[in-house]
Amino acid sequence: MVEKLKKTPQKQAVSGARTGALELLHQLFQHPEDTTPLPVMLARYGQEADLGRQDAALLAELVYGVLRRASLLDAALAGFLKKPGALSAQVRMLLRLGTYEILFMSGIPARATVNELVNLTRRRFGQGLGGLVNGVLRSVDREADALRLAVEEKLRRLESGELDAEGMAEAASLPLWLAKMWDEQYGTAQACRLAVNTLAHPAPCWRANMARAWGEMLVQHWVDKGYVPVGQGGFSAQGLEKSRAGAAREQELLESFEKRGDLTRQGATSQLAAEYLAAWMERQNLMNAPLWDACCGRGGKTAALLEKGVHVALASEPSAFRLEELKAALLRLRLPRPRLLCAPAEEVEESFPLILLDVPCSGTGTLARNAELRLRLSPERLREAARMQASILEHAWTRLLPGGALFYVTCALNGEENENRVEAFAREKSGRLVEKQMFLPAFPGQDALFLAVIRKDA
Repeated sequence: MVEKLKKTPQKQAVSGARTGALELLHQLFQHPEDTTPLPVMLARYGQEADLGRQDAALLAELVYGVLRRASLLDAALAGFLKKPGALSAQVRMLLRLGTYEILFMSGIPARATVNELVNLTRRRFGQGLGGLVNGVLRSVDREADALRLAVEEKLRRLESGELDAEGMAEAASLPLWLAKMWDEQYGTAQACRLAVNTLAHPAPCWRANMARAWGEMLVQHWVDKGYVPVGQGGFSAQGLEKSRAGAAREQELLESFEKRGDLTRQGATSQLAAEYLAAWMERQNLMNAPLWDACCGRGGKTAALLEKGVHVALASEPSAFRLEELKAALLRLRLPRPRLLCAPAEEVEESFPLILLDVPCSGTGTLARNAELRLRLSPERLREAARMQASILEHAWTRLLPGGALFYVTCALNGEENENRVEAFAREKSGRLVEKQMFLPAFPGQDALFLAVIRKDA
């Protein structure tokens, strides 16, 4: 009797995107002290795993999506788990990933999601947990319509400003202390609007190099194609579908204009703030006055001001890597290069009539773009940012010439870093707080930004 051959079970393939999403999300949730920017983490994983463009896009969608919806996903899963706390952190994250795909990603069949995540579970944790993940995700799929309706109702109430801090925190996956702070400082309706903004995917925006003669024509060209104007010299892809006809060709053209130095990717709010500053200096006849950009970072605002004819005399930044990016940007844009100094602002001993302080801050106004900050922020982090801002402000004031102007900028939504900070400082130094402006997101997902102008008496 011939024995029948038995088929050896083959390990089922699991996409690199889902494996990477599990690894990166686990790292983010378990190590909130890590300050590596999420785009860097995504790019690093994509290179190491040799992901193609499609898988890299799926990886980013999964990671950002779970970060923005984690509390809603946990609420949806609660009805299918008797003891969620008994599961390991990675298994709970697998269930979040699957639930996110089933409820929020209509382009992926639920059966494909379930099969891949069950295979991934079996590989890592064995058959038993694979069975649990299979059962839970199939239950989520069966109840998907009801679960989506529950999510939509929570989001509707958030958009309508009906939720208290606890409801806001769940609907937007925000830390409860942050939702309470916004509720106290801005009122429930405004706090809900800010929370809604953190859930949006920011559309890319571009700034035209207005130092070139064809800058205005370039903006008009893209506005005619359906892009939305941003201020006087920019445009946004807000509202445009990525899958629309001709989108790939448009992206190629935009990238070629960037390489030639005709365009720069920059958020809408930062563009508007740079325009505001340049217009203020022009009204005060200070366009030719030497300006020190004391916390220039990668130089987005530095370059924007140079394009508008502002005399940036010195740009300083303690990070050598960021300063190299600024050098590359100035070369690409063919702009006059100010003196560049790799040093903290507190080490500069020269004096200037104009000083721009785009200070390190909590980043609470960038939660849509930097979704990982939901895990990394804490009240102590905000206090640390406030202490650093006080130190930089104190030193910059000693380097500001009599009659000069100090421009204070944050991307924070927190009175202690913004209004309270500059009002108390101006009183203490007998300075004149002549302008203060909150730039709320121009489009969904864009940053919020605070700007103040403090004059020193002659």
